Amino acid sequence: MRMLICAVTVALLSACTSIRHDTPEAQEKIKQDLKLTEILDSSRMNWCVHPYGSAPGCKPEKGVGILTPDGLVMAYVVDDRYVAARTLKPGDVLCSTVPGGGAADGIFFTFTPNEAYMLGPLKADRDEINTRFKARLFDYLHSDGQRSFTGQDINFQRPTGKKVKQTTVLRTGLATSVITEEVDVLEIHSPCSISN
Repeated sequence: MRMLICAVTVALLSACTSIRHDTPEAQEKIKQDLKLTEILDSSRMNWCVHPYGSAPGCKPEKGVGILTPDGLVMAYVVDDRYVAARTLKPGDVLCSTVPGGGAADGIFFTFTPNEAYMLGPLKADRDEINTRFKARLFDYLHSDGQRSFTGQDINFQRPTGKKVKQTTVLRTGLATSVITEEVDVLEIHSPCSISN
């Protein structure tokens, strides 16, 4: 019984600390905390920022994406307050890679003069892409006519010229094989200069 009470208490405390972004009260709190005058839309969002030349892969930042007339504000909730982490404006975006297009189910990458942004808007109640918000965000970030690559063939990772040893262990039935090979060290770069 004591374990049940503890479990219920933890669940209730967790629910209390989970602040929604899409209720009228939450929208007012976002406006107040971030000093915004207007919110066009919002979504739970994961994002990563990759400076050019950095290694691929990241642990996503988790928060809320708030679309305003002045940009996409990526914010965290800290001590029950919304705190802006970054703002991305259409004028910052040079191009993007969006496999399947702006309304497709999946994350997308935007490229600025110095960094690549992985943007993953999520549904409020589960870790699935919020395609409605993604389509609106895509249109907004491309409002200056920026190019978007929609195919899987655009690569924004390239070899640095360095190699590292990579070991792979293969198990087939009772046998185990160890394969060691040299592989390229990759870095993030902008595909925006690729010709049509």
